This record gives sequence, structure tokens and C-alpha cells, in this order.
Amino acid sequence: MARKKSLKKKHATKAAIHTKNSNNLSNTLLPLIIALVATAIVFIPSLMNDFVTWDDDVNILKNPNLQVFDWRSIKGIFTDTVIGNYNPLSILSLAIEKAIFGLNATVIHVNNLLLHLVCVFFVYKIGIQLKLSPIAAGIVALLFGIHPMRVESVAWVTERKDVLYGAFYFAAIYNYIRYIHFDKKRKGYLWLTIGLFILSLLSKIQAVALPLSFLAIDYFLKRAVNLKLILEKAIFFLLSLVTGLMGIFFLSKEGSLDQVTEYNFLERIMVGGYSYIVYLAKFIFPYEMSPLYPYPSAIGWEFYAGTALLFPIIGGLYYAFKKGQTALLFGVAFFTFNVVFMLQVVGAGQGFIADRFTYVPYFGLFFLVGYYYQQISQQKRTFSKGLNIGLAAYLFVFGVMTWQQNKIWKNGGTLWTHVLKYYNKIDTPYSNRAQFYRDQGNINQALADYTKAIEINPDKGSTYNSRGKTYFDLGGPKNDRNLVQQAIADYTQGIEYAPELGELYANRGAALGYLGKNQAALVDLNKAIELEPDKPGGYANRSLLYMQSGNYELAIQDHTAYLSMNPYDAEVWYERGLGKSRLGQHQAAIEDYNQALSIDRQRGVFLMQRGLAYKNIGNKTQAAADLRLAQESGANVPASYWNGLQ
Repeated sequence: MARKKSLKKKHATKAAIHTKNSNNLSNTLLPLIIALVATAIVFIPSLMNDFVTWDDDVNILKNPNLQVFDWRSIKGIFTDTVIGNYNPLSILSLAIEKAIFGLNATVIHVNNLLLHLVCVFFVYKIGIQLKLSPIAAGIVALLFGIHPMRVESVAWVTERKDVLYGAFYFAAIYNYIRYIHFDKKRKGYLWLTIGLFILSLLSKIQAVALPLSFLAIDYFLKRAVNLKLILEKAIFFLLSLVTGLMGIFFLSKEGSLDQVTEYNFLERIMVGGYSYIVYLAKFIFPYEMSPLYPYPSAIGWEFYAGTALLFPIIGGLYYAFKKGQTALLFGVAFFTFNVVFMLQVVGAGQGFIADRFTYVPYFGLFFLVGYYYQQISQQKRTFSKGLNIGLAAYLFVFGVMTWQQNKIWKNGGTLWTHVLKYYNKIDTPYSNRAQFYRDQGNINQALADYTKAIEINPDKGSTYNSRGKTYFDLGGPKNDRNLVQQAIADYTQGIEYAPELGELYANRGAALGYLGKNQAALVDLNKAIELEPDKPGGYANRSLLYMQSGNYELAIQDHTAYLSMNPYDAEVWYERGLGKSRLGQHQAAIEDYNQALSIDRQRGVFLMQRGLAYKNIGNKTQAAADLRLAQESGANVPASYWNGLQ
């Protein structure tokens, strides 16, 4: 009997341990699950969004390296930049999605959200590693997931680079902390961390701050911050330096670092200081969330006042350092290290603030919320109920704001209409909304917005270029010579303000050619290519002019130059094949038609001309097969093409 009682007691103890472990596991996982589910819910509206008329065109829609997925395009992704930005891994991820699912905005938005959820997961795990309780780590993860300042990074297709670099960045931090904690396996964790860092750098240049983040973590974990600790990260600092210098070079080459304002050095410091304070304020309550925050024409008092606030903040941090407030210094240091390179002291782009710049930096501030929640809950339990209610209400407001903010990214129309609520005295929102209207076929509204943009900024050549293209797109199909003349007038006006912009000459040349003014058109097209020999537009337009005049050899030369820059344009492969056919080079023409058909298999006219080329080299069987397929594809095959084949 005693033995039976002993066995029963032993089994009861095991059951109790199992129950306790299960409870611990559920207590650990529940805050993470809540954070992931809540994040997924508030971002549901983003899944209904389309592309927007702000960099989505050059990054995805018109990116020549995304037209066909092959080794040539993959090489192009890793050797080309997009608007001066080198983020090949982000572009590669979009290329893979397009190859599998086609050009599908919903798929891209779903994957952006999934990557954001990966970041939420690692943020939670990092919180646990930094000695936060599951509930406190869950609060950090929830804030990271649903804070309204996340929306730009998740809901904008182009910002795939944010959520992708963030996923690798936080995974690297997670493994770095494991590297610190697990001495026996340190080398393995170190090499994994280096690999994740490289992937993060290839996703977005902002990842260069990672070694500084490591130093902040070292300080929090009470590792002695000394030269040895810095040398331990030599490979990380070297990778950051190389990537940073490459980024500056590419942006400079693109012209993105050209000064968009006439601020002096002191004023640019003020821009940086003010931006830092604005990011802190938007962390507490995100106000005026605009996709564009344009530079003001002059530095106002608020920039000086904002920068002045840095001094008491620095004083407070020094006091915290003397008092040993490690957590506070870690959170602020992490935020500062990751946002400092984005403060636009050296200007790049059209705006001096961007919500997306806070995607990784805000982790440091979110950590402080979780940390002090844990401290207050443990030390002042009488306030716990009120604290929990207040925090829940605060998070609920954030969730609602994020849900609503996602909707402004639905398309280019909603996006720029939202910007115009705050900034209706600048031309960029009108120009970009006009592009959306033009793409949608709403030409009259597009013309109205372009005209408004010109009224605001009448000496901007690129806007005249865009309105001119709109007139040409409207007048060409209608054979309305008056509208084409209006297009030419806009191109001419644009050239007056931007004589260095080759596209203006290329477009005016195309319009002049349409009116039959071939000599004047050729002068403009030659000028376009002289100004911008690395842009394909001038070659494409000049090749059409040569084709129309029967100068097929020169046309083929221009086709070849164009295809060296944009090898996935089926229409130009077809045009070059047509030129070779006219010169009697039928076998070479067939090779070009094959290239065109490899890109667009459904074009009946390609099959029809390839069939004719096969007929001309005596391959009647293949000729007949192509002509039949051409007819099935809807092409109107002339009866003469069948002569001798039936």
C-alpha cells in the first residue's frame, strides 16, 4: 500500500509540473499572440490597396529588371540602383513575387504585412531577452505592431525595403544577444548575425546603424564598453562604412543629394534638431501623418525652439547616466543611433521628415514603455488597474488611427488628396495626383492638377513636360493637331526652365515627328540623346523617326542602344526585327521576333511577322503555323501572306 501511495504521489507531482510548464508556456505565448493578431487586424485595410504614384512606378511598374525574371534581370537588380537607392534584396523579393503571381498589388501588400509580423515576433523575443516580463514584452511588440507611424512602412509597396531590412535587423539583434549569453556557441551566433546584417544592408541602407545598436545593447547588459568591445564589432563597422559610402555615392550620382533649399549649415543643423524633436513628439501622439513633409521656404522660429529643446534633454540624460538609469539611456540611445542618419542635415529627397524613418528607431522608445510599465506594476500595485485601463485605451486609439491611416494609401488619388489637406501651397501633390488621374484616363482632371502645379511653381520644367505628355496622349489618338501643338508649347516652355532635361527634347521631338516635321524632330532627338545618353527614351523616339523615313540601319542602331538599357521591351524587339526584315535580314529578324514573343507570347502581330520571315527563308511549315497562331490571337493576317503556303 505504501508503494502504491508513493507511485500515486510521484505521478501527481509529474502532472503538476506538466500543468505548471503548460501554464508558463501559455503565459509566455499569449502576449505575443495578442500582439500578432492585433497587428494583423489593424492592417487589414492595407491589403485592399493598389500601387501609388510615388516611386512605385520606377521601383516596380516600370523597372526594367522586373519585366522578366531571368539571370539577366537578377544581375541587373544587383548592379543597378533605383533613384539612387541600392536595395537589391527588396527589389529581388518583388521580382520573385511578380514571377510567381504576376503584377499583383494584393500579394505584395500581404507579404509586406507578413514581414511586419516577423518584425513584431522578433521585437517580442528581444524584449524577453532583455529581461522584460511576457506582458511587458507583449506591450513593446504591440506598440511596434500597431503604432500609426508604422503605416507608411507597411502600406506603401515601395517600402518593402523597410519591413524587409527590419526583419533581418531584429533577427540580427536577437542572435547578437544570444551570442552574448551563450559562450559555448558564440562563433556560430556571430557568423549568423553577420549574415543577417549583410541581408539587412542589401535591403536598405538604414541598416548601417546596427553596430551602434549593438553597443547600446552592450551597455544595457552591463558589458564594459571599451576599445576591445568596439574591435569585437570591427567587421560590422567595416560593412557599415562601405555600405554608407556606396549609398552616398549612388545618391550623389543620381542628384538626390543636390540641395533642394538654400539653407546654410546652421539652418541645416536646425532642421536635424527639429526633426529629432518631432519624431519624439509623434512617438507620444502621431499628428499630421502626411506621406510628404516638404521643406519650408524659410526656417521658422519652431526650428530654433525645437533644437533648443535638445539641451535640456541632453542634460536630463546626463543626470540619468549619473544615477545609473541604464534602461532609459539604452532606449534613447537605440532611438538616436538609428534615427540620426535620417535627420536630413545633409538633405536628400523632397521632404525633411518621413514617418518611415522611425520604423526601427522607435523600438528603443517602445522598449522604455514596456520597461517602465513593468517597474510601475511591480512597485505600485495599487495603480495597476488604472495603468492597465489607461494603456488599453491608448493602444485602442492607436489601433483605430492605424486602421484609418492605411486607407490613404489605397491609390495615388487618395494619397495626394490627403497630403493636400496639409500642404496645398506646393506643386508636388498636384503633379503626382495628376499622374494618377492620367493613368486612370481622367485626362481633364489630370490637366487641371498639372495646371494648378504650374500656377504654384511656374518655373519647373518637369511639370511642363508632364502636362505636355498629357496633351499629346489626348491629342494623338484623336488626331487632334491642336492638342499636339499645345503639347509642343509646353515642352518648349519646359526647355526654357530646364534646358538640361533631355526628356523634354525627346518628347518634343516625338510630337514634331507626329506632325510630320521630321527635320526639326531629328534635331530635338539628337539633343535629347546628347544630354542624356544613358536614358532610353530618346533612342526609342528617334528609331521611330528613322523607321518612318526608311532609314532602317540607323533605326536598328537606336533599337540596339535602347535594348541595352531596357532589354525587356517586347515592342522594341519587334520593331528591330521589322527593320531587319525590311533590309532582307530575315533570319536575324526571326531572332528578334523570338525575343519579343518570349516577353509577350500573346501578340498576334509578332507571330504574323515572324511567319512572314519564315516564309521568306523558305520554311513554309513554320510560316503557316505562325500565321495560324496569329489569326487565333486576333491578328488580321493579309491574304498575300498565305500565298504559296496553302
